[in-house]
Amino acid sequence: MRSRDEESLVDVADAPDAQQLWRLLVTATGGREQAPSVAIDTFRRLHDAGQPEPVDSALLLCTDWRWRRTSARVLTGILASGILDDEQQDQLAEDLLWPDKAQYVYPLGWLGSSFVEIELRSRSGSRAPRQPTVHADPKTPATAERNVWPPLRSWAAERVLARHRATPTDVVARARELPARDGAAVVTGAVHAADELDLAQARAVVDAALRWGHKTPRKAALEQLTTWGEHDRAHALAADDPDAAIRAWGQKPSTEAATQSSLFD
Repeated sequence: MRSRDEESLVDVADAPDAQQLWRLLVTATGGREQAPSVAIDTFRRLHDAGQPEPVDSALLLCTDWRWRRTSARVLTGILASGILDDEQQDQLAEDLLWPDKAQYVYPLGWLGSSFVEIELRSRSGSRAPRQPTVHADPKTPATAERNVWPPLRSWAAERVLARHRATPTDVVARARELPARDGAAVVTGAVHAADELDLAQARAVVDAALRWGHKTPRKAALEQLTTWGEHDRAHALAADDPDAAIRAWGQKPSTEAATQSSLFD
């Protein structure tokens, strides 16, 4: 049997079951970035036979620092596996959109069951008395906060709108609460859901994106206008855009400009 220290060194790809994977992703604090295929293949291996709680694995893998630069590819691979059903994808989207950081509850025993309370020196400079070891119930719930990378926010926003689990007003309001890059990702995802909304809602989303400070939602909105056949309006708006890349996009032929991808694709 491995010791606790040895378990912490187990690579993601070697996790024997989902619970060991979760424990590793929550408690490991060092290592290196890994290829997206490691996360995707591990997810498939641990859940392709219907093993429980695949949303837990998906959430922890997508939000792990090992794939902070490639989270979009990890998420795409997990979704493409077909393991998550619609309800589970909805749950994952909710977990990635609404909290400031994704929340994962786990048993305190994953970190250990014995803790030493440390008391600082008093103002007089005398050393505080030695504190005893405190033994905690290993089943006590603890919460890990996970960073949600912008591509995950973008997918989540698109998903909740396309599935009519939130209104565009609520999603745009959420975007305004987030840091600039995260908010831009949310609005970009909202634009990508435009064709799943009624016309008034779709127009409201695109108009909000056209006024957004970050260039990515504006670019997505301009592309959406071209899919609606509003090429002249899109090119006129692009010509006046403060971003040089968008102005250059607006000078391209309509068929070519309409196929450009956004930062979060």
